[in-house]
Amino acid sequence: MKQLTIAICMLTIMLSGFNSVEVHGATLKKFPSGLVLRGKAPGATSFCDLPRGEVDGGYCQIRWSDLEPVKGQFDYSLIDTAIQNARAYNSRNGISNNKGYKVLIRIRAGVHAPQWVKDRVGSIPWHFKNTTANQTHELPLFWQGRYKTDYRNMMAALANRYDNNISVGAVSAAMCMTFHTEIMWNRTGRSEVRATNIARMRNATNSAGRSMPYTNAKDFKCLQDQVNAHAVWQKTPTLFASHLYQEYDYSTGNASTSYNKAIQLFNFCRAQIGDRCVLGNNSLLHTEKATGGNIYQALTQVGEPLYFQTHVFSNSGNKTFNFSNLKTAIRVGANFGGSIIELPIGWDCGNIYNKTNCTAALADSRSAELANGRTLVKRNAFN
Repeated sequence: MKQLTIAICMLTIMLSGFNSVEVHGATLKKFPSGLVLRGKAPGATSFCDLPRGEVDGGYCQIRWSDLEPVKGQFDYSLIDTAIQNARAYNSRNGISNNKGYKVLIRIRAGVHAPQWVKDRVGSIPWHFKNTTANQTHELPLFWQGRYKTDYRNMMAALANRYDNNISVGAVSAAMCMTFHTEIMWNRTGRSEVRATNIARMRNATNSAGRSMPYTNAKDFKCLQDQVNAHAVWQKTPTLFASHLYQEYDYSTGNASTSYNKAIQLFNFCRAQIGDRCVLGNNSLLHTEKATGGNIYQALTQVGEPLYFQTHVFSNSGNKTFNFSNLKTAIRVGANFGGSIIELPIGWDCGNIYNKTNCTAALADSRSAELANGRTLVKRNAFN
């Protein structure tokens, strides 16, 4: 009987290829640490970053509509190819897959949800920056129960395929997003369109024509349910991008922040899924300080494991951010306790602002310039 059991296990491993069961028991995977690639490209619908330079991982940023265009029918090809590329990179560099380059998964929900989800739960027109056509999107009622069920089922399918795969280092939470994956922020768009958006959200009806108004209470509940949806990942950390929690004025859509509610949500996340809850922020500048009741003070108060995505490269105004600033920002994120720092798009390009003239040689030389900061970040590895 013992020999038969071993034979069956070996056959299962051979048949399942690179999705084989490589992590056993309920042990959390080796926590990804260091510098990771953002996984976005200008004009790309869904995209997985290719390993280059000396980095520790890269994102697959995939629209839910591309992953599951038909209910229950999944296209895993981008993620599977990214895993193959990660393993080839590790092999070329003499690194084990356990310690080497990891694939991180960020499924973009919200306005990027499949049409079948929007048809099933109901949706509204929603503007991000203004009312022009390219800033107008169809937003599903993410605060509705059916939407959360569909998201949870999608995550369960991903976890079933990749939770045991050591090359998949982390997954991002995005159930309650609108346009950006930073939860607790920007529900009603930019200031020019907030009144319009909140009016539509408050007057929303589901697919059956039943009134389904957005409320701050439903939003807060969605964020809690998002944590529970990611509990399907038993061995893979989940990254929760956040700002301070925002509550909205039902007349104008304007926001007021709540430090205490942010802390409440962070503590809820850690209580529910423990160290698999990796808290972070997607706007790190080189000038940030964890003071004054800001998001960085909230994150450092709750403590590690933490991650940070740097600001985008910019050469205008008080948000100027260049390659020298990036090196400082990495050190700032390390000092905050971040185990992962996401690099901005264009870090390996001749023109960092237009993201052009990007080469493998630049990736090598630029990553060498970032080596000291990378060492500081890797010292924060959580396990």
